[in-house]
This record gives sequence, C-alpha cells and structure tokens, in this order.
Amino acid sequence: MKRKQEKKLESQILKLVKKSSSKINFKEIGDKLKISSKKDLKILKKKLRNLKERGKLVTSNNNYTSINDSHIKTMIGYLEIVRSGIGFLLTPEGQKDIKIPRKNLVNALNNDLVAVQVINQNGKKIGKIIEVRKRDKKKYPAIVDKTNKIIVKSGGRNVECILKNAKGYGKIIGKRFTVGIEDWKLKDLKPTVFIREILGDIGEIDTEIKNIIIENKIRNIFPKEVLKEANQIKEKKENKVKREDYTKPLTFTIDPDNAKDFDDALSFKKLENNIFEIGVHIADVSSYVRPDTELDKEARKRGTSVYLANKVVPMLPEKLSNEICSLEPKKNKRAFSIIFTIDKEGNILKERAARTIILSDYRFTYSEVQSIIENEKDKKNKNKKFEKPIKTLNEISKKIRKKRKERGAIFFNKKEVGFKFNGEKIEGTFLKESKESHKLVEEFMLLTNIVVAEKLKRKAIFRIHDKPDEKKVENLFSVAESFGHKKLDKKNNIGKQINHLLLQAKQKKESNIINLLALRSMSKAEYSTKNIGHHGLSLARYLHFTSPIRRYPDIICHRLLSSLLTKKENSLNTEEMNKMSSVSTQKEKDATRAERQTVKLMQTFFMKDKLGEKFKGIISGVTERGVYVEMEKNFCEGFIEISRLQNDYFYYDIDNHRLVGELTNKTFQLGDTLNVTVERVDIIQREIILDISD
Repeated sequence: MKRKQEKKLESQILKLVKKSSSKINFKEIGDKLKISSKKDLKILKKKLRNLKERGKLVTSNNNYTSINDSHIKTMIGYLEIVRSGIGFLLTPEGQKDIKIPRKNLVNALNNDLVAVQVINQNGKKIGKIIEVRKRDKKKYPAIVDKTNKIIVKSGGRNVECILKNAKGYGKIIGKRFTVGIEDWKLKDLKPTVFIREILGDIGEIDTEIKNIIIENKIRNIFPKEVLKEANQIKEKKENKVKREDYTKPLTFTIDPDNAKDFDDALSFKKLENNIFEIGVHIADVSSYVRPDTELDKEARKRGTSVYLANKVVPMLPEKLSNEICSLEPKKNKRAFSIIFTIDKEGNILKERAARTIILSDYRFTYSEVQSIIENEKDKKNKNKKFEKPIKTLNEISKKIRKKRKERGAIFFNKKEVGFKFNGEKIEGTFLKESKESHKLVEEFMLLTNIVVAEKLKRKAIFRIHDKPDEKKVENLFSVAESFGHKKLDKKNNIGKQINHLLLQAKQKKESNIINLLALRSMSKAEYSTKNIGHHGLSLARYLHFTSPIRRYPDIICHRLLSSLLTKKENSLNTEEMNKMSSVSTQKEKDATRAERQTVKLMQTFFMKDKLGEKFKGIISGVTERGVYVEMEKNFCEGFIEISRLQNDYFYYDIDNHRLVGELTNKTFQLGDTLNVTVERVDIIQREIILDISD
C-alpha cells in the first residue's frame, strides 16, 4: 500500500462503517476496500485499532460500528464501582467522573479498563459500558453464599457466577477460593468461571489475609529466577568501587521491637563548641539490586513492602531485606551516607554524601531509646555510652521540628490501632503512639530526604503533595468556627493555620472531628518526575531516599545520586521514570488499602466473642447509611445503620457531617460520644455492627 493510500485509509474506513446499515466485521471491511495482501491487512488492523482507541469506532463481538450521534461520544478509562454498586469512569484531573448506572455496567468489574459510551441527557452525562478493554485481575476472590451461589465481590458490585465444571462445587463449600473468567459476553448477566485456587476455610486469619492479598493484587510469591539471583549475591566483595571507611564513629539503629530489616542507622561524633558530626546511613540496596536484573524487575513490579498486622509481604527476598542489605549490628555493611555538620540549634553548617562501609554498634528499639530520653535508669549499664549522644540527638531533632512547624509544615495527631498477638489469637489492642524516640528518627530521615532532593534537583522521582482542596479547607474552618475557633484567613499560610487549629483543639471534645476533616482536606501524596513541591511538609522539593529495602523509588534515587557523585550519566530516561512513578504510586495505594482492610479484619476477630457487650465510643464517620463509631477502650470501629436510630427519619447534612432527625431535630455528628452495644460481627464483610445502648 502506497503512503498516499495509507493516509486516505482512515477516512475510507469511517465512511464505510458509517454507511453500513448494520455492524460490519474486519473481513467485510477488507473485502469492500479491496485489501487482500497480508501486509495491507496488517495496516488495516492497525488503523482500526487506532480508531477504536480514539473513540471513533466501537466494537462488539468483533463487529465495528461508528459513533455518529452528536450527543454521544466514547471515552476510555478505568472503572470504579462504589459501595452502592454504581460505577464511575475515572476521568483526568479537573473533569467530572462519568456516572454509570448499575444496569449499564454489563460485564465490567472494578478497576477494569473500559470503553464507555457517554450520553448527554438533559445536560447530565450518563455512561454505558460498551467494551472491557483490559481486566483488572486474572484471578478473583470468591465465596459460595448461603443460597449456594458463587459470588465474586468487585468493588461495590456482587456478581453471581456460573461454574464451568459443576463437579467442583463440593470442594469449595465453606472455603475462600479464587476464580478465573472463562467467558463473559456483553449480553450475559453472569460470567462462566473456573476454580483457580482454594485459599482455605472461611473465617481463618490466614485464609482471610490471603484473600486480602489477592483482592489488592499484591505479589506475595517470588519467582524462582528472582530467588536464584538473590541466593547468588555475595555480601563481602565489591569490585572497583571505593567506599569511605566509616566504621569508627559511634553508630546505632532504632527500629520497632519486631523489625527484621534495618534500613537506616545514625552515627554521632562530638566536634567542638557544641558542633556535632551526625551521619544518617542508609542501606545501599542499589549496589546489590542492579538495573534490569530479575531482582530489580520484581522490586519494580512490587513497588513497596506491605505490612499486614502480623505478616509482612516484602519488596525484596528475605536474604536481601533481612540479611545482606539490613544494617545488622556488629557487621560491616555497605551504606549510602549523608554526613551533617550541625550545631546544637539544629542549623546545618555543612553536609556531604558518600558511599561508605559502616559498623552498627547496637540495635535499639524505640522503647529502649524512649527510656533513655525519659531518664530511666539502665540497671545493666549496657547503654551508658549511648545516653548522651541519644539525648543530644533528641534535643537537636526538637529544634529541627520547631523550624519545620514555623515554616508551615502540617503536624497531624494520627491514631493507629495495633494488635497484641499470641500465635494466631489476638489478645488485645493498643493505640500506636508517636513518642519522642519516633520523632527523633523521623526528623533526621526527613532532613536526609530534603538534602538529597536538593542535590538531585531536576532529575528524580519526587514525592509530591498538592495544595489542599479549597472547599474542604473552608468546610474545616467553618465547622471549627461552630466550636469557637478562629476564622480562616485566606491571605495567610494555610499550613500554619491548620497547625494552630489542631493544637487548639487537641484536648477538646472536637479534637477528633477537626483532625479528621483536616486529613480529608489534604491531597494524596504521589510519586512523580514533575516536581510541584510538597505542601504538607511546606517544601519546594522532596523525595524518598531513606527506605530502599521497602520502597522502589528510594532505590532509583540512590542510583541517581550515585551517578551524580561519580559524574557518570545515568541511562534512565524520563519516560521510564514516569512509568516507575505511576506504578509505585498505584502499588502504594494497593498496599494502603490492604493494610486498612487487614486492620478491619483484625478488629472483627478481636470483637467476635464480645456480642452483647456495651462500650462508650466516639462518632468517627457519618454517611447517608448511618454512623461509624470508634470504641474508646479497644479503638475498634463499628457501624450503626440509620434504621437503628430510633423514633425519627434522619437525613444526611453533608456540610456539617451529621445526621439530623426531621421531627426531633436530634443530631448525630462527627465527634459526638455514644454508648453502643455489639450487635453482630461479620468476618467475611469485615464489619462490626453496633446498636445504640441506653
């Protein structure tokens, strides 16, 4: 086919399909346009695919039709199915997502890449799915319900399935299992599925966590070739790369009690006149995980380690994460170090980056460091030489933190629930607190990330955080005003005002609602090569560098800094880094969702033997369906359905985050206290159902 003919081909296809009174397939298009050679048919196929991707043509069962109605257009995007079962086509930022009624979802599932016909009806845009371009998963978690139907839950949609081989029913009753979709045409109400894997008995912790892992597409088994490569790595020898010997200064790690992978260490050396040399040493994972190796490809796909209450799904095989790369005590380890010369007021006088060999003298837990800070006596005298350095580091970290606050960085009073395990059994819950020992480490890690971001400046995977949503910030201050707090002043630094508000509300009854609304007003942090700054930290430039054992973007930033130090051009191009940023952001979202679901699951396991028990709680969420209540003693969250709110019809006042009774004017508002009774615990749905008690 000549170039001129190829250029005309697109318009010829569109004319032909438009003229056709019925749908037309590939062979008919080829015949009518007199295209017969293999080469030309290949060009035709490519043109048809291109027209389809641009929304000029629509396909159904390999037949083509054109979009010729001015009120109808086709959009391609990812589908989100919310709790109510309604779908939304996710559109680019700044555009409104397209609502897709349940009946128009046809054979699409949550997160599928879909083609949607958008119809403009009386000024409103309504979507109808016309094609599933790419399925979100190859295997879907499923159960057999009480009526013996196989159900796949996908987002807010429950889909009944037909089992390809009915003989398989016997082995899946009472089990969690996964299915693959064998066949599901647009016109079919139910997909035909086959059993892929049986996960275990419904209601067992291990089974339920496996289900969460699959639901969120978390890779939890390392391929053989990745493990083989990890087993071939030797710790000691490293060719041609000179490292600074930094084994002499006093060095230690500070981590949670149950940590096995130690990403970072601190070193301390007193100079003169209240000036100190403080080293932040980060495990040099990039010297073991080389670009385009099997280890690197797998880490890139995983993006992050995932922490699921009593289980960790690591980004790197354990031989690397817990042994070779981990900064274990009394062992020479490769590190990437940022060495600060700093005074007692937290002013950085000098800093430099170096590839080093370090030797950690001691492995501290946060609780041990906290004891030193709080002047608890060390009876065994084993930590005597660390006492003064740790206290000095803590004082300096407080000065750095104060400067961050003055700059407008936002400090939330985040609450996280933890679980005390005895084997598989959950014996209790506790609230994870961020104490001075945690803040000490956090400040020096932040400082290191900031310094590296300044060094890399233009080429990096940045950690970006956009400005908060204006309407949500206005709503936050409007609600705060009703509790007697100051009005929002749009001319002044928003971060400083939010900080002041959080501080003022800290010990008051409205603390919960203020903290929640402040968090909800924030944009989500992401990875990107396009730097827009980090609003939450009030920084023009920020990135992640300090956790390469558990985050892939950190490994990339290590490689880029290494290239800068050795003055060698890094071969990574912007397009590759854009893909890495996108994958890492998505994997972080998947991990966060899985972690939240696991917390919900553990709460249901802990509460399952507490039916009928009464608790005092605080309203932690309000929806049109009812209210969420966090119980005070155990920090577990349950739900009160709106039908259980007595003697009135309640409507949802969205602006003030409350339910209001039409007859009595009684309100249920975010932050209110309630006495509740545990009515029902549903492990499968990960829900605790509460009722109001007298």
